[in-house]
Amino acid sequence: MPQKKSPKKLSAKRSHRLSRLRLFLLLPVLLASVTATWWGYVSWYEPNHLPSTPAYNNLDLSIARKAVYTNQPIHKIKDLGFNQGVHHELVSFNVPKDGLSEFALMTLPKTAPLKGRYPVIVLCHGYAKPSSYSTLSAYLSEMEFYSQHGYAVIKPDYRGQGFSLTSGSPDGAYYSMAYNTDVLSLIAAVKTTSYLDKSKINLWGHSMGGYVALRAAVLSKDIKNVILVSAPVGTSRDMYADYDAVSDRANSIAAAIRVEQIQMHGTPLSNPDYWDKTSPLNYLTNSKIYFQIHVGTADKIVPPEFSADLNSVLSRNHIAHSYYVYPGGTHGLIAQQQIIWQHSLNALSKN
Repeated sequence: MPQKKSPKKLSAKRSHRLSRLRLFLLLPVLLASVTATWWGYVSWYEPNHLPSTPAYNNLDLSIARKAVYTNQPIHKIKDLGFNQGVHHELVSFNVPKDGLSEFALMTLPKTAPLKGRYPVIVLCHGYAKPSSYSTLSAYLSEMEFYSQHGYAVIKPDYRGQGFSLTSGSPDGAYYSMAYNTDVLSLIAAVKTTSYLDKSKINLWGHSMGGYVALRAAVLSKDIKNVILVSAPVGTSRDMYADYDAVSDRANSIAAAIRVEQIQMHGTPLSNPDYWDKTSPLNYLTNSKIYFQIHVGTADKIVPPEFSADLNSVLSRNHIAHSYYVYPGGTHGLIAQQQIIWQHSLNALSKN
């Protein structure tokens, strides 16, 4: 006769079968969970799902223009005396969003302001080697000229250069918002400084500084006039394809940021939908600012066609502006300096 299996052995076998059944039933759930987790990590690392960038630091200007800037008044560091009939001061201002304190040269008229506050020109300087940029001498003639005619002129040392050499790093103008954060923080400081007129803030930019000024003009509602001299103000695609910016090429920090941004978003040629959002030219439609453009036909540093592009955009959108082309003029427009000063002064006094 066949032996009967003991109840203990039967119970152990049933338990084993039930365990295998549970595992079989749970397997699809476990696989689904693992798959979802894996896709979650993949999606998180995709460029469109990277951790969100703060608005002020976003190259997409539709986002960057939502940032709000507040600041304390400008602080005088050192009285540098009088020269060419104007007062010179070394001043500092905060960049609260990045926890920096930066510096600037300021020139003031010798006489007191007629209405208690000086109109302001923020002068955005062009590229110079960050470690050797001179706060006290660069663009000094321009500063003294405008202050001789009643303006407070402030030339900020962007982070990582001049007296701001140890304040942050020189991240460049085109693929980083750093210099614009500096300029917009300075504008916020101007607005709280008692002897400066917050209703009359103007921007003046040469070369790289012209791009910084144009970008600031579409991000800030506080600008009245923008003077652009030999400025790289073309479309994002043209600037990528036709402009080898020395400020990127000669500055390893800016060059690395450029590579990083292109790896993340593609190039302006391969991903125009994104890069078009970064171009100031696409945010001028309803601008109330007066623009003045100065460019030389013999500029070998910045293609003169970029200024022509901006002129076309401003004309198409019926925005008040003037466009001055100087035959044979080079990047510095030194021979045309007096003419540029006078044209710009006329515009500043009218608007």
